[in-house]
Amino acid sequence: MLSMRAVTGLPIKYIGAGEKVDALEVFDARRVAGRILGQGDIVALVEKASQELDASKAEAMARKLAKGQFDLNDLAAQLQQMKKMGGLQGIMGMLPGVAKMKTQMADSGIDDRMILRQEAIISSMTKAERKKPDLLNASRKKRVASGAGVEVQDINRLLKQHRQMADMVKSMAKGGPRKMQQMAAMLGGVGGGGNGMGGPDMARLKAMGGGKMPEPSEDELKALQDRLAGLGGGQLPGGLPGLPGFPKK
Repeated sequence: MLSMRAVTGLPIKYIGAGEKVDALEVFDARRVAGRILGQGDIVALVEKASQELDASKAEAMARKLAKGQFDLNDLAAQLQQMKKMGGLQGIMGMLPGVAKMKTQMADSGIDDRMILRQEAIISSMTKAERKKPDLLNASRKKRVASGAGVEVQDINRLLKQHRQMADMVKSMAKGGPRKMQQMAAMLGGVGGGGNGMGGPDMARLKAMGGGKMPEPSEDELKALQDRLAGLGGGQLPGGLPGLPGFPKK
């Protein structure tokens, strides 16, 4: 990229962020440098969330969460939202201070292929099973596993993850506005803003004017930890020094 700039003498306007035609981003030297240095790019993450967020679906999700409801259809919607945001690796690459988690996540089997497997599992269920996971007995799990091309233990791992998230939703729905905001950050997209469903936090975006990439809040990092820990069926290995709520080395 720098070589092309030197040879042509022309400014760089856009950069490719993926293999698809629409995977183009406006080039910003400071933000690109921040990604390379592991400082992330919160602005790009918020912009991506704003572009991909469906307002009507977000409102419907908010109403369900407020009632303490969270079924496998909702989990599938969250997985699809993560894919639209660039996948797990893409989201992690835009978060400051968590670049080291990528290797640890890969070692734990937490990657974009895992999201595809989970989507396949949920798609192999009936509408009734997605709405009421308790219907999934041993024979139904075998059928779903065969249809999704996975093992029964993968079904159990997904159901455990869903149960943890559903319990969290019920608990936070009773905890008032602050708890609901934390829940929105965990379920509505990493780095959720003041609207409770992953919208931009303009106060934090203004911090970009000082030339320094803003660090995520402790609540956001804790939300990220809670959300990722269940994906691989266990805890992330090793220590993550400097991140609130994570074990120290």
